[in-house]
This record gives sequence, C-alpha cells and structure tokens, in this order.
Amino acid sequence: MLTDPEYTVPPVPDAVDGVAWLRASVARFSEGVPHRRRRAVVEAELAAVDPGALRDLAARRRSGPVEVLAEALGLSVAAEDVEVVARSYQPHTAITDEADEALARLVAACGAYDEVTANRIGLLVQACAATAALVAGVHPPVPTTRRVAPDGAVVEVDLTDHPFGLGAHACPGERHALAIAEGLVR
Repeated sequence: MLTDPEYTVPPVPDAVDGVAWLRASVARFSEGVPHRRRRAVVEAELAAVDPGALRDLAARRRSGPVEVLAEALGLSVAAEDVEVVARSYQPHTAITDEADEALARLVAACGAYDEVTANRIGLLVQACAATAALVAGVHPPVPTTRRVAPDGAVVEVDLTDHPFGLGAHACPGERHALAIAEGLVR
C-alpha cells in the first residue's frame, strides 16, 4: 500500500493558521503537485545538513533530537513548543489551544505562515517523538501510518518492516534521524 499510488494519504482541510494550517501545508499530509513541491522544500532543508556533522553535534550537545536538528537548521525554537505541537500534529488527534499557541511561537521563530516555514516546523515535529523513539530503541519508531484505499476506506498500514516508510511518502530524513540517534547514544 505504501508504494501503490491508488492508496493515498488521507486529505486534511485547508486552514489559515494554527496546527490545522500546519497539517494543510506540510508534505506529510498532501498528495500530487503540492506534495512534490513541499517535499522539495524538506529535501532542500535536509541537503544543507550533513548527517555526519549532525551525528557529531548530537554527541556534543547531549540534548534531545529537536534541539539538535533545530541548531543544525539554524533555528532557535523551544523544544517544548515542538513537543506540544507534535501531540496535535496527526489529523486523527485533537488540536488543543496550547498546540495552536505553541505553533504561533514556532512560526514567529521560523519565518511566516508559508510552506517553507510549515515544512521546517514539520521536520522538527516529525523528528520529535520518532527520533526519541530511535534513541530509546523502540522499533518501529512510528508503528503505523494511514492511507485511503481505492474504495474510500481509511486503512492503517503497519510500518514494522519499513520504519521510514516507502514510496512517495518515505521519510526524507532517515539518514538524519539515524545520525542524530547514533550521536545521542554515543
């Protein structure tokens, strides 16, 4: 299902601010041309960060994955804000007022309400729990993902054998996540 284009990412509604805006603006929850454009932003951000240097930074900093990745990306954000947003990030979770407030602070620290900022924040959010799970030795760090089947049913896809996904929505930050985890456990 991860490589079959007939199984798509569940759509999220458009929004102008808050976590709903983040969901609607990141590569993770989009398809087609918007997904390719947004993924290119993510890939460009990651291309500017050498995984070896990231591993060394993680080993020196001895802080969490969000702090390490934010520093490597040249962003000054509060990891606590990223953690709060991460709890409301998935479309099947409730968005709290606390998450919307934390997101507003992240947008202010990272740019503006645009796709570049959304995808920078998305990188930090995706690195939050998943990379911490890698450090803790939890496999897979993200146990499932969702897809919409050709008949319209939403199905959960087990990621045990493919913890970074496959296909068009495979995690573009796999090398970076592994480097951070390696550096933090070193």
